[in-house]
Amino acid sequence: QSPLGYEAFDEITVSRQVVIGGRNKYLINGSNALPSRVQDLFRSVSLNVNNPHFLIMQGRITKVLNMKPPEILSMVEEAAGTRLYESKKSSAQRTIEKKDSKLREIEKILEEEITPTLRRLKEERSSYLEYQKVTRELEHLSRLSIAYQFVQAEELRKDSAADVEEAKNL
Repeated sequence: QSPLGYEAFDEITVSRQVVIGGRNKYLINGSNALPSRVQDLFRSVSLNVNNPHFLIMQGRITKVLNMKPPEILSMVEEAAGTRLYESKKSSAQRTIEKKDSKLREIEKILEEEITPTLRRLKEERSSYLEYQKVTRELEHLSRLSIAYQFVQAEELRKDSAADVEEAKNL
């Protein structure tokens, strides 16, 4: 996305010239520009012109060229404004590590405590259901036995009553 007023350009060149007397002359794409216009251009593309590493002065060029890669990376990150996201990234990584740790802890509890308990409870349930089935079967057979005994006793009573009646008639 191009800055406002420069949509037609594929590339924008900003330069500074130090003129006699120590004054600065700013150019945007080769045309004279006021310092405020240059700052507005940079702000429109989210570049912080107040960052100490935004512009490298002539005396510091040698120092920058002699920097080690991590130092250069740090300077570029700060100038580009990505340094502030490093703390957010670190915080997010710590949060992820804490969540992963908690997840591993929960999985360990699940594996070591809950799963064996669940397995034991399923076995107990199965045993209880078998016990209920056997108890119902026993109760059913007990009722059948009592009914059979009642029928046998009733037949014996009838036979005995018939024998008594027959004995009376003799």
